[in-house]
Amino acid sequence: MTDESWAGWYRDHKGSDSVVLTTDGQWIRIRIRGADFEGESFDGLRPVAGVPPENGTFGLRDGVLADCVLEWDRPLPVLVAGTPRPATLSCLLSLRRAEPDFHLALHLDGAVYESARAERDFAAALAAVQRLLPDDVSVEACFARSGAA
Repeated sequence: MTDESWAGWYRDHKGSDSVVLTTDGQWIRIRIRGADFEGESFDGLRPVAGVPPENGTFGLRDGVLADCVLEWDRPLPVLVAGTPRPATLSCLLSLRRAEPDFHLALHLDGAVYESARAERDFAAALAAVQRLLPDDVSVEACFARSGAA
């Protein structure tokens, strides 16, 4: 699989920084303030071995990125009555509590379909969005892990 990347934002008590999120379908990678993190899911992003971030620069809980918010938009192909159409999936992940909260919004043809409340993982949030879609609309993507996008 070819790596995919999306622009996004990282926010914590020190402010906001633009970031690029990259995935190869198995691993998610992100560089924040010069430090690299990777993991198999967004709620499992750890500093890359050998490159520990400065003390106090990031909130880490059990060695995992925490106490922050990640936000990004990702192109997401959908089928409308069997015809491929471009759409955008807006993703908001809060890692401020012990459990992650996902909120997703699918933008398609001027309409927005949102997960009505924060979900515990990406798959649950996407399923909430899919339940709102008209019968002739289906998401044309697969995700390797429930925490991954």
